[in-house]
Amino acid sequence: MIFGIGTDIVEVNRIEASIAQFGDDFAKRILAESEFASYQKSAIKPRFLAKRFAAKEAFSKALGTGLRAPATFQNIAVSHDDLGKPILVLAKELQAFLAAKNITKTHISISDEKNLAAAFVVLEQ
Repeated sequence: MIFGIGTDIVEVNRIEASIAQFGDDFAKRILAESEFASYQKSAIKPRFLAKRFAAKEAFSKALGTGLRAPATFQNIAVSHDDLGKPILVLAKELQAFLAAKNITKTHISISDEKNLAAAFVVLEQ
């Protein structure tokens, strides 16, 4: 059964402006620790960060809490399986929160085109 769905769209230019103004501090605010090394290696950092931002916003909307504890930027990470499919990696605190709500599966799709990055998340019970 579907618990919730969430979607978000981000303008890459806005993320680029924030990186220009705040540098790595902005990225560290958005990314989980496990994501930062990939960000550093990324050829197009604003696009990388915009996709992560959209993914985390979409997750928080699907959960219905917004981005507040335990669903914080740092407790939500985006990774990829062996075939490149995006997956959500959640901190233990957030996993426990989902378990208490009987949420057993997360699904995510991320896309980007020119100046836009978008994400769609489905949570299942």
